[in-house]
Amino acid sequence: MPSSDRFVDTGKFLSAYAGEVHVKCVRCTAAGTVLAQLQGRRWSASFECADCGLALDSVRGEWVGPVSLTGRRPCGYCGHKWLHPRISQRGWPREVLDSVVASCPECGHESIVPVVAQRIRDGAEHNDPHFGMPLLLVDAGRHGAVWAYNVHHIQELKSYVAASLRERGVNAGNASMFSRLPAWIKSAKNREAVSKRLAKLERLLPDQSLEPTRVGKPPLVAQLQR
Repeated sequence: MPSSDRFVDTGKFLSAYAGEVHVKCVRCTAAGTVLAQLQGRRWSASFECADCGLALDSVRGEWVGPVSLTGRRPCGYCGHKWLHPRISQRGWPREVLDSVVASCPECGHESIVPVVAQRIRDGAEHNDPHFGMPLLLVDAGRHGAVWAYNVHHIQELKSYVAASLRERGVNAGNASMFSRLPAWIKSAKNREAVSKRLAKLERLLPDQSLEPTRVGKPPLVAQLQR
């Protein structure tokens, strides 16, 4: 069997492709690139938009993607335990909230509940893993979206989809990127359709002659500190 018809899953996680992530600037939607390096167990990432100048740096803990605001406290009137407000914020720029008003299910009175923001990384909106910006390389479809971080990610997906024999290496487990792909991408009957959609992603790739620049600038707005 030709080697091009055989694919071996070596157990790479999705994070193996996260060193370069093509995105749409969250402020102006221009194409840009997040550059990142894994230092120990933590990523060091940066982004600067060539069009509007938006600069992000992971050292400052900046996140412009969706967040979930959650809190917990007893009712200030009847003491019913507990008030558990949970609010999602998916737009940007967004209002920075330290507390929200929650109604008690027992007495109906409203109380102010302090909340903390947590990053949403559920993958539903196809955001980059470092700052939460929308991915550039996304093709929506009837079954679901086909997406990738960069050209190397696309090439790996193309090799997997095109292979008629797919094997799992000794180091591959259920957490590998390929094991987590949706069933419709893995299906042999969708091989041609998915391959065409991956070709569309290749045509979305930015001009590789434009070298992304690592620049650490002060935050442009207070909302980026979330």
